[in-house]
Amino acid sequence: MTLRRLSTLTLGAALSLTVSATAVVACSGGDESPADPSASGGGGGGSGGGSGGGGGTGTDDDPGGTGPRPAQAESLRMHLDLIELSHLAEVDHHGLYIDFGTAARAKYTLGNWRPSNGNGTGWGADGADGDETFTYAGRMARVYFDVREQSELTLRMRLRAIGTRRLQIYLNGRSQALPEGGVQFAEGSDFRDYDIAIPRDLVRVGENQIQLAFGGTSPVDGQDVSVAMSSIRVISGPAPAADEAFVEPLHDGLVSRVQIGETERPALLARTPTRLTYYVDVPEHAHLVFGVGTDSTATGARATVRVQAEGGEAQELWAGDVARRWSDQSLDLAPFAGEIVRIDLEAQGGEGTRVAWSAPAVMVDPPEQVAAAEPVQNVIVLLIDTLRASKLRPYNPQTRVQTPVFDDLVAHGTLFERAHSQENWTKPSVASVLTGLTPSTHRAITTEARLPESAELVSETFDGAGFHTASFLANGYVSDRFGFDQGWDHYTNMIREGRSTEAEDVFREAGDWIEQHHDQRFFVYIQTIDPHVPYDPPEEFLRMYDTRTDYAGQVRPRITGDLLERAKGANPSVIFDESDLTRLTALHDGEISYHDRELGRFMERLRTMGVADDTLLVITADHGEEFHEHGSYGHGHSVYQELIQVPLVFHRPGLIPEGRRIAQPVSTLNVAQTVTELANVRGLRAAEGRSLVGEIRGQLPSHPMLAFTNMLDDKRVVRSRRWKMVLSGINAKLFDLERDPGERNEITDLTQHPIAARFLRMHLGQYLGSRDRGHWWQATQREAQELQTEQAEMDDTIRAQLRALGYAN
Repeated sequence: MTLRRLSTLTLGAALSLTVSATAVVACSGGDESPADPSASGGGGGGSGGGSGGGGGTGTDDDPGGTGPRPAQAESLRMHLDLIELSHLAEVDHHGLYIDFGTAARAKYTLGNWRPSNGNGTGWGADGADGDETFTYAGRMARVYFDVREQSELTLRMRLRAIGTRRLQIYLNGRSQALPEGGVQFAEGSDFRDYDIAIPRDLVRVGENQIQLAFGGTSPVDGQDVSVAMSSIRVISGPAPAADEAFVEPLHDGLVSRVQIGETERPALLARTPTRLTYYVDVPEHAHLVFGVGTDSTATGARATVRVQAEGGEAQELWAGDVARRWSDQSLDLAPFAGEIVRIDLEAQGGEGTRVAWSAPAVMVDPPEQVAAAEPVQNVIVLLIDTLRASKLRPYNPQTRVQTPVFDDLVAHGTLFERAHSQENWTKPSVASVLTGLTPSTHRAITTEARLPESAELVSETFDGAGFHTASFLANGYVSDRFGFDQGWDHYTNMIREGRSTEAEDVFREAGDWIEQHHDQRFFVYIQTIDPHVPYDPPEEFLRMYDTRTDYAGQVRPRITGDLLERAKGANPSVIFDESDLTRLTALHDGEISYHDRELGRFMERLRTMGVADDTLLVITADHGEEFHEHGSYGHGHSVYQELIQVPLVFHRPGLIPEGRRIAQPVSTLNVAQTVTELANVRGLRAAEGRSLVGEIRGQLPSHPMLAFTNMLDDKRVVRSRRWKMVLSGINAKLFDLERDPGERNEITDLTQHPIAARFLRMHLGQYLGSRDRGHWWQATQREAQELQTEQAEMDDTIRAQLRALGYAN
């Protein structure tokens, strides 16, 4: 959509109101903007109370809101500013409008996922030609959109042909090409509109996928380009007359400052009939706050707010006539807490009336006030290699594994219930913990890749702040050979040095060093490896889970790494029977309990030194371990929860709330920025992770609550509190983790859960289309740090050390 086309389609005065989303947020004043104390809920002829599941506040008799935002917002805290997130709104004005070349298009194209790969979505760079914005498409390109009612569709595509004169369309994986004979593009270099009819029987209720197959490409700025796509409109029914005027709602133009009476507010502005749709994971104690009004003299427009939860029916929460005053409302979303919902802001009637939704937001009750605390004196980050969350009682009350020390730390600390690692094996996952960078950025994702020297480690930040820094590492992949030796006053890797990696030895060395250096603030990173192969716990811990003395099967402690590697894959050379599996899991569980005992001894030593109460302890893991839950063993091969959901606990007496459990999903990517904030130390300059201090103190983040996980360059995962989507190539599947925590029932037909699927798909697209993964939800993206892949020198010694850990290749 372009300003040039807007000017020919009668928006006229709206152009003078157009500002960027960033400018609007600045003008709105955020939470600190003072409201006129006389402001109160406006009228507009609407119903003040809600219906069908949500209550509302607002009155019909006062002169309308007079503050910069609805007065109801003053006692609440921002969670989602829907103006700031206007690029995530789906805009339906005489059809769903997909605007290319803007931040709004990523939610329909899976961002730029594998643009040059035939197994990707095929979209390249965004661009502009004068007022026309566009996105380059390759030989094949895909678009994903939602349909609510099955009907004949018309796709109106506005594009400029570059490397081809022909297009065929395939819908929802069907082999039938549309239209018969294809679309022939006109000669010339202008942008033109093309209408393609889609028969009703090919359309699905829920997600639909269009595959665009072009006839050729031409090179443009290093890309193979078929067309420059400006927009696609999905119209219900046959094509409208060629001269029918649509007010095409530009997302930049959608956000405006609107003055009604004496009050000017930031607003979403569109002409009737228009429906704006947001997908939201509703938190506890949430409210939908907005004002609605018009600066038009036309009458007859009516505004409606509907909310529909996944699996439920749409409920009308509020409706009212639109008048020349702000009608301020606060709708209670409590009935939808914990659900993914679709929120419709719809304006109908009074054809062409300009309707403004001012300062719409999802807001929550403010948390209890927390007194400012002194920075932590010291920081210890303990990463327990290969420890899946479900092995621990605070995550899985049914587990048999005994970890009394960990349980006590959780009881006196804060636990994140849905923490995810960035990868499913050690090197990339730990690199993300220590740098706050995603694997896509730090690129230490393959066996021989090393962390570039240009990557800043959290150890360097603490070192620069005057802390003593030390690392005690028991995994050969987290070593100097792979770039992990930056920023440490004391660096040791037991595997590389040929020394014991048992927890008692690692903790003893760490304790010795702390005892010598706790006269000054310190940052210590400890990576133990006991739950990793080879599984060989002391006998007393094996007997906790397998009391047999007559087991004569193939499982032997020191060869468990080799056995698991040979048990993997489609044609395993090792097959475990039930007796073998009993012994195998007992060995692993015994290692966890043994490690817990040694952790307890380490904590007691810190208490004896007098530093335990001054030290922030963070406990997490790099990945988990599979025991044939999904047909394999070990790790590094899948993105099921047993491999990517890990513990994350923060503990420091008097500072970290005791017994707090945080439900929203987070990533271990956030550890570095969290510990630096708690220590009042500068955060990592280029980190894509964010601080979790707000959540620890009871606040919700001011952006969508999701966690993402990578697997090499092939798979991506997005996780909400209840739902999970796995993208493999272009194929997506869904899991309902509330009803199916073991992921036994993968949902490949996304139309079964259209709202949950759309929520995850669109936010994953926004993430994959972002340059700055640390602020992936924002429309305006800063240039992110680009690191070049570096290769480590792999000699016979390092290969032998890694093989000893079960890394056969």
